[in-house]
Amino acid sequence: MLTLRPYQREAIDALNTFLRSSEMNPCVVLPTGSGKSLVMASAIDEWKQLYPPFKCVVLAHRKELVEQNYGEFMGIVGDELFGGRGWKVGVYSAGLGRKDEDADVIFAGIDSIWKRGGDFRFDCIIVDEAHRIPISGEGKYREFIKLARLANPNIRVVGFTATPFRLGSGPICHKDHILNEICYEANVGDLIRQGYLCKLRSKVSTEEPDLAGVKKSGGDYQQKSLGEAMRSGDLVARAVSDALKHLNAEGRRCVVWFCVDVRHVNDVARMLAMHGEHAAVVTGNTPSGERDRLVDDFRNGRYRHMCNVNVFTEGFNVKQVDGIVLLRPTLSKGMYAQMVGRGLRKHPDKEDCLILDYARCIETHGPIDCLEAGRVRVEVCGNCREVFSRGVRKCPHCGWEIPKQVIEEREAAERERKMHEAEAARLAILGTEPETLEVDDVSVTRHSKLGSPDSICVMYRCGIRTFREWICLDHPGYAGAKAHRWWATRFGERSAEKATVDTALADMFLNYAIKAVTRKITVVKRGKYFEIINYSLNKETHVIHDS
Repeated sequence: MLTLRPYQREAIDALNTFLRSSEMNPCVVLPTGSGKSLVMASAIDEWKQLYPPFKCVVLAHRKELVEQNYGEFMGIVGDELFGGRGWKVGVYSAGLGRKDEDADVIFAGIDSIWKRGGDFRFDCIIVDEAHRIPISGEGKYREFIKLARLANPNIRVVGFTATPFRLGSGPICHKDHILNEICYEANVGDLIRQGYLCKLRSKVSTEEPDLAGVKKSGGDYQQKSLGEAMRSGDLVARAVSDALKHLNAEGRRCVVWFCVDVRHVNDVARMLAMHGEHAAVVTGNTPSGERDRLVDDFRNGRYRHMCNVNVFTEGFNVKQVDGIVLLRPTLSKGMYAQMVGRGLRKHPDKEDCLILDYARCIETHGPIDCLEAGRVRVEVCGNCREVFSRGVRKCPHCGWEIPKQVIEEREAAERERKMHEAEAARLAILGTEPETLEVDDVSVTRHSKLGSPDSICVMYRCGIRTFREWICLDHPGYAGAKAHRWWATRFGERSAEKATVDTALADMFLNYAIKAVTRKITVVKRGKYFEIINYSLNKETHVIHDS
């Protein structure tokens, strides 16, 4: 019998609670490599067993994702077309050569099915890589959902993604969007510390690209202008030579290179060849069959290097990846997270994944588990250029210590500045220090635990990060008193006197009320988890249930 990891079980439980208690559409956020396909498959399996007539479609934008999601589901229900449970399971994807229509559960490519949303009657639409749903306007996802709602006005939409925001548009969840709230999010750093994802290490380049003159378009660097900047002078030669020095020294065997455009990726491949390293090259123009063959060759060790342009940020599952070279600067936190995420999957042949940054991505966006630049004080090793927390004062890789004189000078500067913290010159791939963050969004769900009264789980979204706290209004003793003080501070004493979990959750706008009150939160790491230790609240309180 399949046993889910604790966070996977929590994700399904939170999703079920949300769907029972709200009419809005939820989104589940799980990092790359954390088993998103398995969570989707397990949820569908449970829903189908509880309600046999249930029908749903799982949408994805690439055939590799369609195939992966289908395979995960069939691994649970059986490996025959109609499933071990007697259900009809189908695939609708031109790229996979199948267009099954008469099925209870269909795994579909959006490019193949987007015009046919009204030809089926689904109870639920699951969207993988849900950040691809446009916030507004048209688009294939929105058209399919619109047509599907004509066939079933009560259809629910559930999103799954590792990066719940769109470049230039902000968070994908909003009361006016197709997806309304994040019902669950697992943190990358937590899953690494718990041993579910691979450890990451990072090194940065001593010679950074000059991006001052690079044009911008749509919230990111314009590709042509960026490509010219990243090919200027001998930048490619220096980056490839330096990267190989580190990769060879550590015996990295499965390396993905992220490049800007076709000319750039070909330059990188030629430079690798000059060093005796033959690399596979994949771009958006690579035929599907050839791309599949190259990926299989890479997975099986026939290529050590895989160079790509905007192809392997999603739908690329090679667990052996133990090295990532960032040669593609980006202003998109999502793209940065997706690139680094290719190394998060665990594999018996690797202990960690080395991130080599020649694109200023770490400096621009910060740690992968707290993407807010300038908030985490870290150091770049003066010997091997490993990025590590300044608090430990010693490089964990080679043992180099921050010079005593440097430490004394910094401490003196801190005393002089008092309330003003100096920004870190470099940021680690994983964050370790407390921060004060602006709250972008809030969602609330019921939290149930066997043997204890229910509580309210409040999730604060700060950028792409989510922090949780539990408000135990129905608990006796200290926990209940603390919860009522929390409530009174925000919504008034009269409201706190009558507040219970049931009355609070009965207000469908509770999350918006908490967001209106809360401007910032301060979080600190306590062992493996973050704890919210302070709040910056608006002066005006918003009274709830006070009539």
